[in-house]
Amino acid sequence: MSAGAGKAASAFLLYASGACFLVGAAVTVVDVSLRAAMGANVPAAIELTSLSIGLGALISMPVCYLKRSHVTAKLLSELSPRRFARPLGFLGALVSVGFALLLFWIMLANVLEKLGSPETTSDLGLSKPLALIIVAITMGAGLIAALVSLVWPRIGGAR
Repeated sequence: MSAGAGKAASAFLLYASGACFLVGAAVTVVDVSLRAAMGANVPAAIELTSLSIGLGALISMPVCYLKRSHVTAKLLSELSPRRFARPLGFLGALVSVGFALLLFWIMLANVLEKLGSPETTSDLGLSKPLALIIVAITMGAGLIAALVSLVWPRIGGAR
């Protein structure tokens, strides 16, 4: 994978994530405006907002893994960058791979358990197994991004 492909994938995911957040914000603004102006509301506004913002957060996770931009504490690497930055960066990337693998494994087990279930979301009637498949796919993308960041840290812009 080239650095250009990694940056293009990151940009696409960030735009998609941003679009999800904008949808959630727009639904909320329209719902509040309708309530104030006409005493009406957007049907399933809470579920639409929750699902779109949740999807936006999930879609941004692979970018965080790829760029190693998750929350870190740089105590030792700030004291002596030459000595600690690379080994601790590698250790952090390794732990990220383990965490991403755990999340993917849990979601995959959940998907396999719920596959074929007739469950739907309460307001929109969306298939819960399909929603879980989407979450599992994003967790899989996160795992791939964490692995890429571990093997080729420069692709995502990590140091």
